[in-house]
Amino acid sequence: MDRYSIKMRASNKEEGHISGAEKLVPEEELELYCARLLARALRHSKGKPDFINLKIEAVAEEEILRLPALKVTTVETSDAGEGMDVVRGYLARLGLERGEEILALWGQSFSMRGAMLLDADSLQRLEPDRERGIRATYMDMETADVARQSACEGKNHFNEALVLATKVVSHPNIVAELCISDDPDYVTGYIASREFGYVRVTRLKEPGSPMGGRIFLFRGDEKDREDCIRYLQQQKVLVHVG
Repeated sequence: MDRYSIKMRASNKEEGHISGAEKLVPEEELELYCARLLARALRHSKGKPDFINLKIEAVAEEEILRLPALKVTTVETSDAGEGMDVVRGYLARLGLERGEEILALWGQSFSMRGAMLLDADSLQRLEPDRERGIRATYMDMETADVARQSACEGKNHFNEALVLATKVVSHPNIVAELCISDDPDYVTGYIASREFGYVRVTRLKEPGSPMGGRIFLFRGDEKDREDCIRYLQQQKVLVHVG
């Protein structure tokens, strides 16, 4: 059964980027998901968009890579400072000795459209376009029909983040991913790796903050980098949850 990739992006002149989402859905669900994503673009806490782009592409079944979802751990934290301490601990667990510098660079990613691709050891920035960054795309959760319909009713931060993290860290040259959502009303973020899975940190910023960004920590040579970017931006992935 072939599917369709749907990508939604919404923005306005005041805020810039407002909302973005994507799905990989069967043809019979295409109209439903298009309508839901348009509704999501029009009803966002960051404001009303001046521009909404909906891109739809056919995807052949043989193009899709299926992956099991990462194991999930939740760490409860009382404030953003405590949350950052949790992230520091996991960076140390990965043997990364420049954790403080990585966290400082993470803050610089808050103004980027995509993710910062960072050499895990030298901390050299590797993304070809430093303003746009790297956008991991073409991915969705593979579940039973009822769960998919329910997930489409509105944004599910956890499911969408788990899908993205699973795709990203499945590449052999990605050491870890760090993410904070830019939604002002969502303060949970995560660090993910193949070593320890997906770690939800319940508070990585304070309520009302529009700041958010992500870093992909990479280790490899130039050929590995090119392959990794192609995978992140072009490989179609369905993640099985549960």
